[in-house]
Amino acid sequence: MKKWKLWLAAGTLVLACAGCGTKEAAVDQKAEEAPSAQVQTTSDQSESEVEEKNDNYDDLEEKAALGETAEFAAKIQEAVAAKDMEAFADLCAYPLAVNGEAVETRDAFIELGSDVIFTEERCAVIEAVDVSTLEETMAGVIMGDDVPNIIFKSVDGKLGITGIN
Repeated sequence: MKKWKLWLAAGTLVLACAGCGTKEAAVDQKAEEAPSAQVQTTSDQSESEVEEKNDNYDDLEEKAALGETAEFAAKIQEAVAAKDMEAFADLCAYPLAVNGEAVETRDAFIELGSDVIFTEERCAVIEAVDVSTLEETMAGVIMGDDVPNIIFKSVDGKLGITGIN
């Protein structure tokens, strides 16, 4: 009778272990399948985003060839030097990112206040930019080598600030 109980306990233990292994395999299999579906969705989105960025980049290249990017960058420098929120807000394309946060409207941008936008460090960086040497990237034109910086690009055929970091 003792052997029978021992065999029953051992069999139950083996079945329990085998059942756990099957669950983990099923969970692992589902985990492996899920990212591929996400990759396809992300891939589809990124293709249209890439096409849009390429269109904006082409437009930005054309504007650079015409000298418009240097003129726009000079306007940014003037507004920053004067710490003129109104003039600076007119140069922005909404929505835009300010220090990693989305700002949806001009009024919301103005409400941030000049102390957030015109920090001493940002003003010094923007003043030091040589507008004649600015280069276009897929993200746009970046004024400043590191953070803080100001990014602008062509939005609907018009140059506008899209990021303030």
